[in-house]
Amino acid sequence: MQKFVWRLKLEADFSAGSATEIEVARIERAAWADPETLGLSLSEGKRLTAAIQTEMVRAQASIMGERFRCCAHCGSGLSSKGYRQVTFRSLFGNVPLRVRRFVSCRCRDALTEEPRSLSALTLEGGMAPELADITAKFAALAPFAKVADLLSELLPVGGAVNAGTVRNRTRRVGERIARLSPAGAPDARMRS
Repeated sequence: MQKFVWRLKLEADFSAGSATEIEVARIERAAWADPETLGLSLSEGKRLTAAIQTEMVRAQASIMGERFRCCAHCGSGLSSKGYRQVTFRSLFGNVPLRVRRFVSCRCRDALTEEPRSLSALTLEGGMAPELADITAKFAALAPFAKVADLLSELLPVGGAVNAGTVRNRTRRVGERIARLSPAGAPDARMRS
């Protein structure tokens, strides 16, 4: 029986003329398609978006680490303080990263009491804002456990997606919104 093979490649074109091509998926199908094998399955779509997310996030984090090597104020090189492990959580999957840390520049240390360490990538809560916002929006409409089930069914969200995770993410979004609005200000949604 004849088979068709699709190779899905992600090409990153970095402005200086350097390009990288990475195969993110290989899908095989019989030449004769029936409704069950027509197009992508949900699991294939989830794996594909997770693979694309992983490659893009790692490339962006690497570029940020290289750009952070020099002081933004005086231009001198910064000393590396090693790496730390972080996980970037998003709607399209969790991406483990090694993020470079640097010792702050002497020009900036003169303004503070002691040397600080700087990170090339700072993630508030290690999570993409979209993941927190979508989780909170659905949690406003349905019980936390149902939201966890829905997200894990449709998206390649990794990790322990359960009612407690949904509740905690929703709480953090609420706290972020509360920090943005001045104390005593009327709620904008209540004015209409």
